[in-house]
Amino acid sequence: MKALKVEANKAGKRYAIVPVPGGTFTVYAECSNYDRNAPGGIAKTWRYCDKGLTREAAEELFARKIAGKQR
Repeated sequence: MKALKVEANKAGKRYAIVPVPGGTFTVYAECSNYDRNAPGGIAKTWRYCDKGLTREAAEELFARKIAGKQR
């Protein structure tokens, strides 16, 4: 997985835009889960937020995720 852009929001959650063969893009979020076999007990995985997007739509979603919750 070769990300074009990786950034974190104010809460520290990281997001990435990844190109997919075929000309589409996917937005991923890094998740932390308990895993008794992982060092330190926490396993880091990347899960998709949305896939099959155009570059513009992926960058718009990425910007919304990085901005965080607007109150």
